[in-house]
Amino acid sequence: EWEERQKTRQLEMGAVSKALAVLSGDDAHDLFAKTFNPGFVQIGSTSRREAAARVLESVARKLGGPQLLTLASQVRLDAFERV
Repeated sequence: EWEERQKTRQLEMGAVSKALAVLSGDDAHDLFAKTFNPGFVQIGSTSRREAAARVLESVARKLGGPQLLTLASQVRLDAFERV
């Protein structure tokens, strides 16, 4: 069983090495350069949701309210609820 696992592990490592070689090759780089659209990259913005979460956190820390901290976390984490 140990020899079989070793053989499987060697095959997996070989496959990963081949995949890395393909992904880091010049063809992959050229394809990425052609298809990459920097217009889709979000550089940074503060959403209203993030601003609300910061306000809730600030008030929660001043008042020592764990419920408000929980609400702030939910507001921040539920950003991708509706897609």
